[in-house]
Amino acid sequence: MAVLALCLLLSAFFSASETAFIALSRVRLLQLEDGARPGARRVARLMERPQRILATVLLGNNLVNTAAAALATAVAISLVDNPDIAVLAATVGVTLVLLIFCETLPKTLAWSRSEEAAFVVARPLAMAGLALAPAVTVLQGISLLASKVLGIDNAKAQVTEDEIRTMISVGARTGTVEPTEAEMLEKVFHFGDRQVHEVMTPRTEIRWVEKGTRLDEFLEIYAQQTHTRFPVYEGDTENVVGLLSVKDLVQTMAEGEIGPDASATEVMRTVYFVPETKSVSGLFEEMRESGQQMAIIIDQYGGVAGLVTLKSLLEVIVGPVREEGEDGRDEFEAIGENVYDADAGMGVMEANEELGLDLPEGNYQTLAGFILEQLGHIPQEGEYLYYRDLRMQVTEMKRVKIERVRIHVLGRANGRVRSGDPIST
Repeated sequence: MAVLALCLLLSAFFSASETAFIALSRVRLLQLEDGARPGARRVARLMERPQRILATVLLGNNLVNTAAAALATAVAISLVDNPDIAVLAATVGVTLVLLIFCETLPKTLAWSRSEEAAFVVARPLAMAGLALAPAVTVLQGISLLASKVLGIDNAKAQVTEDEIRTMISVGARTGTVEPTEAEMLEKVFHFGDRQVHEVMTPRTEIRWVEKGTRLDEFLEIYAQQTHTRFPVYEGDTENVVGLLSVKDLVQTMAEGEIGPDASATEVMRTVYFVPETKSVSGLFEEMRESGQQMAIIIDQYGGVAGLVTLKSLLEVIVGPVREEGEDGRDEFEAIGENVYDADAGMGVMEANEELGLDLPEGNYQTLAGFILEQLGHIPQEGEYLYYRDLRMQVTEMKRVKIERVRIHVLGRANGRVRSGDPIST
């Protein structure tokens, strides 16, 4: 009976060990290692070889369960005259005991207190692994061979990006993570996936300065702007020859090295060119290391597509940062239930994230580009279109440029694209 009790105890131990290591958070374990908790390194070493833990637990559990069944049958036969009844009683009894006391209860306890359970079972489980090493190695070899035959990849990241994003989402819903923090962390994951043409200031919105512009003329230009850096061109805007920084200019003026009739572009810096397909994260790293604050974006034909600043790259994560004196108009504003007034230059990806839309990807980056793609012509002010469950109305135009858009989520998905004449709402 003592041996039978030992087998049942070992069965409970192996069951609890399996669940404890499955339920233990890898992130939490790293925290415990960094905090130098005694035993954390031992647990980490075991978790570095999950297939070996599983093989040890399964082999040990099967051995002790088989032994328990055999011993229980022998005890029952010695106590009951009828062998058939004895075997039946032993089978039912052992099954119930194993199910309740050696599977359900140990696994429930280990799941609810996985951290404590993992530290308790780590040393004896490691010893069991050594004792069963030959058999475990053979079992692992067979499992590996079967995995290769079936095309199963046993390599798995400790913590995947999807798992981290899920944890952030759950944390935001439960209140552990602030909504603003969750939003910013989500944007960090998108940071490396985006290309600079998605966040650049388009060429049509750039305020240029011609090479040779006099200081007094430049100051008049600067007085009407909130920018502190200006690309300098010579001849036409395809020929960008430098970058003029207001800081450099003011410093030169303070030192008395330049007069009002002199050329402001004498103090221009060399310009930094990058292709429009470069990743946002890659450009950010290059600009951070080189000290560049602005880059000119070149399209596939070698023409100027736009420009990007270090500030605009940071805004991909933290959101728009308004300059002193800059127009206080928001990129979008909720003006009613499911009705938004948005800047037509707002990126499609930002609109999907901020407004809960589901606009598709295409050969455009902004809401204006999406509208032009759908309509197929330059709209009039007040013109609108339906796309799935959205009604989008052009509310402000500047010549042929769409400035503002009103988006109404209608709550119906008809899958149709339909344009209409100018209307008022």
